[in-house]
Amino acid sequence: MRRWLSVWSLSVVALVAALVLAAACTGQQEATKPQAKAAGPEVTALAVGTTADPQVGGPWIIAREKGFFAQEGLTQAEVKVFPSGPATFPAFVSGDLKGNTHAEQPMITQAAGGVKLKLVGVYADITGVHGMVGSARVKTAKDLEGKKVALQKASTMDWYTKNFCKTFACDISKVEVVNMPPAEGVTALVNGNVDGFAIWQPFFSRALQAGKDKGLHPLHYNNTSFLVGAEGPRKIHTAYSILYVAPEFLEKNPRTVDAILRALDKAVTFINNNQAETVKIFAKEYKQPEDEMDGIVRAIRYGLALNEERVKDIEGMVDLLLTEKLIKEKVEIRKDILDTAPLKRVKPEAVTVGG
Repeated sequence: MRRWLSVWSLSVVALVAALVLAAACTGQQEATKPQAKAAGPEVTALAVGTTADPQVGGPWIIAREKGFFAQEGLTQAEVKVFPSGPATFPAFVSGDLKGNTHAEQPMITQAAGGVKLKLVGVYADITGVHGMVGSARVKTAKDLEGKKVALQKASTMDWYTKNFCKTFACDISKVEVVNMPPAEGVTALVNGNVDGFAIWQPFFSRALQAGKDKGLHPLHYNNTSFLVGAEGPRKIHTAYSILYVAPEFLEKNPRTVDAILRALDKAVTFINNNQAETVKIFAKEYKQPEDEMDGIVRAIRYGLALNEERVKDIEGMVDLLLTEKLIKEKVEIRKDILDTAPLKRVKPEAVTVGG
């Protein structure tokens, strides 16, 4: 009996040891298994629209050149460059552009016109690269009365020009505003067909360079006035680079929108950490001397974030456009436009506002 119990005890011990060993081996195998890869974007081939400048288009050029799209699974992403924000509208409405970028005023104009969109990112304060160039005949804002000023209508420069006149005592009703794309505006100013040109970089510098022998000069730039009798720091508007998508695209492809935002954030981070290389890339892309491009880049505050200050500024732009009758319907930014969920998933610390 004792012998039988001894054999039985040894058998139990052996069985337990075997089970423990098996469990340990299984655990080790599970630990060494590769972790399941996170699901990639639903769409890998898409186009993002942007404008031909470092402040709005620059980060997307960096994302393309440094391979950030491909790193996020967007292996066939294309950056489509347009001369201005309003020029992107048809391509976005048709669905050709899955993401669209420019300043906030064109976005508000579209939304007020009934275009459905969702604001998912604000990635640069671009106030410093907007300005007004004048001919040799213009020394003060009042000198623009009775003369022509070129600008791209429905862009940020529309409101900028109105505020320029309001701030510096120029009667906007006595100014003939001519709608011109940026490149045409440069030519018109240099040829003397207009006496003022409200524009953003790099066209601001191009106009000054092309007309340097004709007395062209800055009237206002980088929040600074150069007007005779009104010289000095003077911020007269606010402008941001923004990213928006169609609501239905976001609903069906949330991981794709997340991937776009990650690529954008990588590009913005690269710009802030590698200014010398960024300037070289931008100078080549926008055909601008490196020393001029360096100054432009320094005037831009890059940073992907959705915060109270930025949202309030955009809401303020809505009110201004409504007051100036540049839009007919009020746009409810927080209620109808802003969607913070994608950026919260990608970079939660960058979102400090609800929506």
